[in-house]
Amino acid sequence: MSWRTTEVLTLCCVDGLSPKTIQQLLQTYSDLSHLQQAFHGGALRQLHLFSGSALAEAERRAEQILRRCEQLGIRPLALPDPEYPPLLRHISYPPLILYVWGRLQAETVPVISIVGTRRCTLYGKLCAERFSEACVRAGAVVCSGLAQGIDTIAHQRALQAGGLTYAVVASGLDRIQPSSAARLAEQIVAQGGAVLSEYEPGRRALPAYFPQRNRIISGLARAVLVVESGIPGGALITAQFAFDQGRDVYAIPGNITSEKSAGTNLLIHRQIATPALSPEQFLADLGLLSLAPSPTAPTFSSPVEERLYQSLSNEPLHVDLLAERAQIPVQEALAHLLELEFRGLVRQLPGKYFIRAS
Repeated sequence: MSWRTTEVLTLCCVDGLSPKTIQQLLQTYSDLSHLQQAFHGGALRQLHLFSGSALAEAERRAEQILRRCEQLGIRPLALPDPEYPPLLRHISYPPLILYVWGRLQAETVPVISIVGTRRCTLYGKLCAERFSEACVRAGAVVCSGLAQGIDTIAHQRALQAGGLTYAVVASGLDRIQPSSAARLAEQIVAQGGAVLSEYEPGRRALPAYFPQRNRIISGLARAVLVVESGIPGGALITAQFAFDQGRDVYAIPGNITSEKSAGTNLLIHRQIATPALSPEQFLADLGLLSLAPSPTAPTFSSPVEERLYQSLSNEPLHVDLLAERAQIPVQEALAHLLELEFRGLVRQLPGKYFIRAS
């Protein structure tokens, strides 16, 4: 016999049983019946685990949770379940029950977590987009925490690039807030990804849940990339979890005068994180670069288009400067740039600034 999800969930519903104790019981006993035999035989009486009535109440609560999960299309995975993510199973304190909305990929599909500050700069936004797109094009799943800022940007870019993403939340999967995050969660599931939590349906997020959520974001992944973070910052907590879990930790270096890069620069200085200097270097370090498709050379309808494109880079440039470099009027430059944008070669930023799309 082996532990079934219902039995593990029943243990989680027993008042007074800590997650650490439950994990020890799962390792010591083969199933709930085996555990009950030891309890009634006196081997566990000193732990005051549960009486018959307490167990019945725990079983009732577990059944309620399972029925609610079925109604919502949520799949609870218990720690002993063969489908439980193997990397996550082996961290110090894995979730005893992982609630999954959507679909988890096979163990062979790499997961890369991309995290950062909620109030990111334009630099952070562009870096998150570039790295997220590069990761999904290399066949990886991008994982993050569904928070505003870098997390949301990483999820959205992965979806826009046609890839898969996982979101780990700090509430029940039916209590995702704000509404924009709930809508993004629906998009993630609809495109074949998954939203995950260690909290049962109906549980609202509390401040203490967010740091604990971060250990799952790192535990699911083979590598964690911190894009931008201040000091202190939740992304630094994720990086420390990843470091302690033996994951590869990377950070994007930033301007030394930028508050939002203080955390990433500190991670690099303390040798917790390796500098991520480009998506190509990052993927090459992880052995994933060969899996990414080679970019195709763009084609242009006129020499003017080509001159404009060649003037662009990954740094935003104003249309006035681009027109000057191409030696054409500003209105003509705008018309060509919009045509390039329609073809997916150029991106327009606020204030009539432009960058290459990739």
